[in-house]
Amino acid sequence: MNHFPGYEKSHEEQMRTFFRSLPEDHRRRYAAIEAQKIGFGGVAYISQVLGISRQTIYTGMQELQEMGKEDREQPPRPSGHKDRIRRRGGGRRKDVECKAGLEAAAEHILEAHSAGSPTDENVRWTDLEPLRLAQELTHYGYEMCRNTAAKLLDWAGYRRRSLRKELITGHVDAHERDQQFRHIDALRRRAHAQGIPVLCVDAKKKETLGTLYRPGRCYSTDIQRVYDHDFRHLAYSGPNWTPIPVQNGQPFRRKLDSDSSANWTLIPV
Repeated sequence: MNHFPGYEKSHEEQMRTFFRSLPEDHRRRYAAIEAQKIGFGGVAYISQVLGISRQTIYTGMQELQEMGKEDREQPPRPSGHKDRIRRRGGGRRKDVECKAGLEAAAEHILEAHSAGSPTDENVRWTDLEPLRLAQELTHYGYEMCRNTAAKLLDWAGYRRRSLRKELITGHVDAHERDQQFRHIDALRRRAHAQGIPVLCVDAKKKETLGTLYRPGRCYSTDIQRVYDHDFRHLAYSGPNWTPIPVQNGQPFRRKLDSDSSANWTLIPV
């Protein structure tokens, strides 16, 4: 019986390129066809060239035989559906299904590390991150990676969220806002015409309380909605200390002396 010498290196590379472009079920059937073309030793050779197991090629051969019994014009996929690659129920089972007590242990840990919103009973958030949850589960005898712990958080309804500006503070008149910016632009042009530099100051970098936006993310069970603008009257009504620049014992309003040769004008907005 003759031994197959193998294809040329360029042809093998073309086979691997085409093989990687196919979905999973098409790959094993393509490998099966190539192995059957070679005959004796074909399964071992194709397994080495394409980097797949021999059992995968044998599975592809069996699927080819099953396809021959069905409609040859439009043969069905092994999954039974034209849009599915794998059969239903395939793949590894979830940890919550194969590890008894994992679900109860995760709920017990989350209960101790979660808090609820005082205004919405459906909203809860936790200070646990996936890696820390995985570490806590080791005390209950469960070993898992960070990605599996992240799936547990998602299963419990916790997802990493940030505050979302969705609450409208009031009616927004586009024409009025346009007039406001046109007024600022006119003052800026007037100052430039007089040779006066213009300084733009944004002094809103402070922590706000209440239903206002704050940077950062946390794991919670629902979206945290805040106002679309951080107006002062919308903040928490408790004590609020705002620093005011002082010059010569008086609150600073108009001029900022940076040096003896230049004055900076602040435009009130």
